[in-house]
Amino acid sequence: MPLRNSLRMGVIFLLVALGAVLSAACSDPAMPKVEAKLVAPPNVMAALPRTQSHVVVRLETFEQEVEIAPGVTYKMWTFNNTVPGPLIRAHVGDTVEIVLTNNGSSTVSHNIDLHAVNGPGGGAVATNVMPGETKSFLFKAEAAGLFTYHCAAGLVADHIANGMYGGILIEPREGLPKVDHEYYVGQSDMYTDGATGETGLQELDINKLVAEQPTYVVFNGNTKALAGDKALTAKVGDTVRIYFVDGGPNLTSSFHVIGEIFDKAWAWGTLESPPVKGVQTISVPPGGATIVEFKVTVPGDYVLVDHALGRVTKGASGILRVTGADNPDVFFVPGGGSNVQGGHDMSGTPTAVPEVEVSTGTIKVTMKDNVFEPKNIAVKANDTVTFDAVNVGKVPHNMRIATLTGDYDAAPGVVTTPEIVNAGKSGTIQWKVPAETGVYKFRCDIHPVDMTGTITVK
Repeated sequence: MPLRNSLRMGVIFLLVALGAVLSAACSDPAMPKVEAKLVAPPNVMAALPRTQSHVVVRLETFEQEVEIAPGVTYKMWTFNNTVPGPLIRAHVGDTVEIVLTNNGSSTVSHNIDLHAVNGPGGGAVATNVMPGETKSFLFKAEAAGLFTYHCAAGLVADHIANGMYGGILIEPREGLPKVDHEYYVGQSDMYTDGATGETGLQELDINKLVAEQPTYVVFNGNTKALAGDKALTAKVGDTVRIYFVDGGPNLTSSFHVIGEIFDKAWAWGTLESPPVKGVQTISVPPGGATIVEFKVTVPGDYVLVDHALGRVTKGASGILRVTGADNPDVFFVPGGGSNVQGGHDMSGTPTAVPEVEVSTGTIKVTMKDNVFEPKNIAVKANDTVTFDAVNVGKVPHNMRIATLTGDYDAAPGVVTTPEIVNAGKSGTIQWKVPAETGVYKFRCDIHPVDMTGTITVK
């Protein structure tokens, strides 16, 4: 028995000594320490100095009730109170120190597994933290690319589905070329016990999770995270780079920006290989990533989607809003506006909107085959109009009205349909017509590119 205890103590001593040696190997006293200044998505922390550094990354796990869709709340588990967790940034050759704290208000243990790590569990083994506990470990950044990280505690899939995932960018030592805008977008699938759009507090449905039947598929943790005043922005002529991670836990994303072609795309997120060029849609597996880059040349709203388009109805869409001058050499609509900024000819003179109906009271609007009928309506300012939206098609639709400036999400006084009208059903939309005259757009959120119309307020 004493011999067994002695052997056990000897093994423990060796493991501790080995850990100290590995820590010393990663940590060079001459290497300058840099605190990572993490920011919330879709923003990206600034690039670090290109000199070899010891990068300290401090993360804290929180469990909190947040809104994931209009009127729908859910208890998310997060890194640093964001979904995805903040983008971490370092360079090849850097020593990265991960310091993970589990907030004392948490109800379960958490950890972190970074796919950029060569080591047991990607760091998860070293960072199992109970509520109120802090642990850390160091690793050498050896491969250039965009990698995912996630909590690997419990079932693992449930922690990820609850929001615990993010991205870590390991740049080449020389860094990445400068662009006008860098954005960070994470896709995840969520599994609530209520139906899609059912309001109130929702809980995780473990049976849906295991069956891979998500209630929501979202960008940055919310169906509206990249819409309205939260839309990504750029100007004509800008180059945009998007760091895209797929947390999963189950679904592969077919990432696409409607109306754009990726000038460069780094498949699987690797920066060890050259990018592919002229890419329309790129496949990103759960636990994977990609980096895409493109120059915007025409103004308008560009919709980010998972091109498995049924998921758009579950929230997988966002907006890149591009402002600037029209560009008829690239995109031109004969006899009308040159783009979705719309309603102007090439001289900037407003084009006439054909008035199908001038009405007060109730207006019947049918929806079929991705078309509204009528699609051009005229009403009087300060009136109250009720739209009887009847879906005579075979797929779901809805009708959402924008502000005069084209904003579909932040519109005081503009009433939209929160619900989707299924085939053969009807919905009622009551609209208090604004006092400001002009042309207001409306659309189907499920078919936002081709199913549109206008309301002229006189």
